[in-house]
Amino acid sequence: MPCESLACSSPSSLSLSRGGSVANIDGGPGDAGSDGTTPSDAAPSDGSPAPDSGPGGPCPGSPPTASAPCSDDGLECEYGSNPSPSCNQLFLCSNGAWTDETAKQVCPPQSDCPSSYASVPQNQTCSPENLACEYTEGTCICSHGAPVSQTPTWHCFPTQSGCPSPRPNIGDTCNAPSSLSCNYGACNGGVELQCKGGVWQQVEVPCPG
Repeated sequence: MPCESLACSSPSSLSLSRGGSVANIDGGPGDAGSDGTTPSDAAPSDGSPAPDSGPGGPCPGSPPTASAPCSDDGLECEYGSNPSPSCNQLFLCSNGAWTDETAKQVCPPQSDCPSSYASVPQNQTCSPENLACEYTEGTCICSHGAPVSQTPTWHCFPTQSGCPSPRPNIGDTCNAPSSLSCNYGACNGGVELQCKGGVWQQVEVPCPG
């Protein structure tokens, strides 16, 4: 999700695919990526992490079926290319079976994003709400923020040193140090990720009231 190399052709270009899955431009889930990842690339049956084979990692190459068996309890797998996990599909392996945790949030299309990171009017009012935009330089989200503002405003989060941009999907393989935590707008509808046990996992962070 990992995509350790820049996925944009230029600093001002939007990224529309990542994490081994390609989504429609509005962030909806798509098929497995061009890396050829398939469900057979999932984690070994003994529960150990799969080798760092790139995007998709220990997660199935396409969204699993709810209630289907799985072998890596606690593993979360995200499918889609929207910067906000709430706009993508999310599955959790729990008690040996996949659970669909998809938020089913209706999200604005990525085509509504400003053409470049530099053109985003940071801290200014914006529309539509919950529009999340991903650039090489960072992630920008139109939200009420934290602390909550009366009207949605643009909040941007520059790419941190050592963090992939665009961000990995939850459940993608990684080889970054576990001390590295990458904030992609966690308190504004995005997510914070940390490399744990060879996969990118989302981290709960305290947000200002």
